[in-house]
Amino acid sequence: MAGNVLLWLGCVYRKNLVAEKESILSVFRAAGVDFETLDDEGCCYLPIFLAGKTDMAKERADELESVLSGYRMIVTPCPACYRMFNQIYPEELGKNLRPEVLHTSQFFLRLMKEGKLAPRKEVNMKIMYHDPCELGRHSGVYDEPRELISLIPGLDLFKQRYEREKAICCGGGGLLSAFFPSLAAKVATRKLEEEDRVPDDLEAIVTGCPQCISNIRAGIRYLKNKQLRMNLKVINMAQLIEMSLGR
Repeated sequence: MAGNVLLWLGCVYRKNLVAEKESILSVFRAAGVDFETLDDEGCCYLPIFLAGKTDMAKERADELESVLSGYRMIVTPCPACYRMFNQIYPEELGKNLRPEVLHTSQFFLRLMKEGKLAPRKEVNMKIMYHDPCELGRHSGVYDEPRELISLIPGLDLFKQRYEREKAICCGGGGLLSAFFPSLAAKVATRKLEEEDRVPDDLEAIVTGCPQCISNIRAGIRYLKNKQLRMNLKVINMAQLIEMSLGR
């Protein structure tokens, strides 16, 4: 792909999910993507907007507009940032960014179709894909993550009872985990045990949201099933791709 691509990481990846962030960078490099990150990225301010501080969100949008508009494409692994740039900026804050904005699942799929990423190693793992609220019901991105997963050889995909538009929230959104982290974690526990009814031999949950990764991991600690509590992993798309590239 041509240059002038900005990888906007988002707060959770920058501050908390460092190993997962490195997997994203590794996949970008494996595909030969000419990209940049921002040393002073900061927050997109979706949490501020959702908290009702529209004026503060507008000020932040004013600050970011000139920086972001200098790129041809913005790619982000954070569905909250994706929604902020694609929907909230133009519809609520009056900012129409020039660059195309993609979630990493969309971008990685495009790279695969262009032959820039070639999964070749079988990943013999039983997984479940979790639809993040921000990416799914808020932004309508359901097909690309599933198509991407289908292109990785060897996977055994478990389909939970509720998915796509009916997917159950993990409890990590809506600022719940910021104010009531224990409650948010137990929402994830209930989702896995009662709504998803994950099987004992499930090995990994794959999702496209850093907040979901963090909160589902917190919820796994409360699972009744010891095997799942000890062994179930939560990973992002880049980590799954890395496995298939043999990196």
